[in-house]
Amino acid sequence: MDAFASPAAIRIQLSVLVIFAAALAGGEDETVSSPTNKMARKTVRVAAIQCYSRMGKLRENGEMLVKLITQAAAEKAQIVVLPECALQGYMDPALDQKWTSRTEQDAGELAVGLVTETVPGPSSRRFGALARQLGIYLALPLIEVHEQRYFNTLLLLDPSGEIVAHHRKQSLWQEGDGLWADKGARPAQVVATPFGRLGLMICYDVHSMPTKLKAARADIVCYAVGWYGPNTENWFRDIFPRRYVVPNNFAVIAANWSGVAGEAGWHGQGYSCVIGRDGAVLAMATKTEGCEIVLA
Repeated sequence: MDAFASPAAIRIQLSVLVIFAAALAGGEDETVSSPTNKMARKTVRVAAIQCYSRMGKLRENGEMLVKLITQAAAEKAQIVVLPECALQGYMDPALDQKWTSRTEQDAGELAVGLVTETVPGPSSRRFGALARQLGIYLALPLIEVHEQRYFNTLLLLDPSGEIVAHHRKQSLWQEGDGLWADKGARPAQVVATPFGRLGLMICYDVHSMPTKLKAARADIVCYAVGWYGPNTENWFRDIFPRRYVVPNNFAVIAANWSGVAGEAGWHGQGYSCVIGRDGAVLAMATKTEGCEIVLA
């Protein structure tokens, strides 16, 4: 496997030399078209950003994410992925806080409607401008409101700053976004880029999206994660690659949330990683607390 200029970095190998956008007007192909070059490069440098976003702290979270994204681009990453609901925060198991869509909140509940955004909206424009400035593809997770319905959303912003893919999570976790989100119903979001066909998936979507992404011929899946459960390292290092990556023939950039040093943690934090088509873990986070940029 070829090496990058940095000896610590590894390139994702794509098995295709030429990628064509396959959007069919009115057809059944679950693909999103994009006005990008049709020739796919064989290698690309990518980044999975691992961090923890405070619930409802959009300004603080946004400032942190801008710094991390800028740092990843300075390390020559051309595709950058953030954890699930990175802008508004997903939930806080340590403090027993969760979002709710109800107008009246019980103890430990926060009203999700106070932090939601439209798409396009302030954050998609702000981070679209950042993607344009840095010349990168950016997978941006946020909590979206559309026609008074809430969605756990992942956008793909291209190097011109445009939204080229818009995924709404389809498999909700009962203890998390199942408390406030509607299920998404969009086709698999896969877009042709100079680096192959990029697809989008969010955490628990692992139970519904991999075969759809395979059918849409995704080469690399941008996977925004807020994992919660025991045996996290074994999940990302063995079970997930074996069950979901290899059978569906795509590489994955998995950005998971982390914990906060000095605060109570939870099972599921850390182990953000980059996984090749063959299931090999090309790079993995070295800690479960604080911020880390996983490059491959």
